[in-house]
Amino acid sequence: KALELDEKGEFPREIIRKIADLGLIGIVIPTEYGGSPMGHLARMISIEEISRACASFGLFLQATPLGLWTLLHFGTGEQKEKYIPPVVRGEKIMCMAVTEASGGSDPLSIMTKARVRDDEYVINGSKCFITNGSVADICVFIARTGEGSNGLSTFIVEKGTEGFEAGQREKHAGLRAMEVSELIFKDCRIPKANLVGKEGDGLKASLATISEIGRTGCTGVALGVAEASYEAALKFAKERTLYGKPIAELQAVQFMLADMAMEIEAAKWLAYYTAWLLDSGKSGKEIQKEIAMAKAYSSEVARRTAVKAIQIHGAYGTLPEFHIMRYLRDALETIAAGGTSEIMRVIIGREITK
Repeated sequence: KALELDEKGEFPREIIRKIADLGLIGIVIPTEYGGSPMGHLARMISIEEISRACASFGLFLQATPLGLWTLLHFGTGEQKEKYIPPVVRGEKIMCMAVTEASGGSDPLSIMTKARVRDDEYVINGSKCFITNGSVADICVFIARTGEGSNGLSTFIVEKGTEGFEAGQREKHAGLRAMEVSELIFKDCRIPKANLVGKEGDGLKASLATISEIGRTGCTGVALGVAEASYEAALKFAKERTLYGKPIAELQAVQFMLADMAMEIEAAKWLAYYTAWLLDSGKSGKEIQKEIAMAKAYSSEVARRTAVKAIQIHGAYGTLPEFHIMRYLRDALETIAAGGTSEIMRVIIGREITK
């Protein structure tokens, strides 16, 4: 259904439920909350494999665990028991909202405010580019409760809460089957029990989650897109004849295929090594360099591979039924998601020059 979903831009809840039944949503969540804890390497591979068929679902598997991971590490026992199991089972959908118009890679620029009034928090502000935003039943979000780096806090809000609503759905070039939208808070009142962790823990929670779950998930999506492009190009090159022989025998085509194969293999080793480090007990803070390398390189490889696939297909590569344009559009989305390649290079440069 990948091509149909891409063309219609419909959010496929029935397929989400099947993904949940396979245990993939809770692949890094403990069994006590309904998870199937196989670890970060298994998560990387599952996102990669699903993205080979339809990267929109890879994005779902990248985005949904963001809120789950935050609750798992910063939430109360009651919050974990209430919110994690139904999301893992696919009964409810979760989003995590950090990004604002002021910038996604600079959490300190967050302007959404949470102010205490009686026994509640009153939230005002907006978020943008939130995956699952308009379809989420539960939203884990960051808002400002004070000044500076200790002035950010994490909260939970449920769909239907007065003063909380989804805004415009973004019409992105790629990953069209997923809902990405604005979220708007206008005098939204939530109980104090919806605070996740302590006031001031928001920056720590968001940075850890974005690094360990968000950027590694984007890496898996990019890997899957790159492999899909390469496999399609290789198949086409073996079947398409020119001058009486398959174009796969032309050296120019072989060189492009060779570059694609090499770069994908290198990207996979970067990605798998990063996931293995997380499974070995390293935190996202300890391996920021490796995560940034894997994310930047995999997304750039996805783009280059999709472009080469179009070159090999020629005019056929621009037709929808050959999927290559879908792969290219999806690849371009992975470059910005979770932080651009330039932001990743800032992180890498900072870490290697310490």
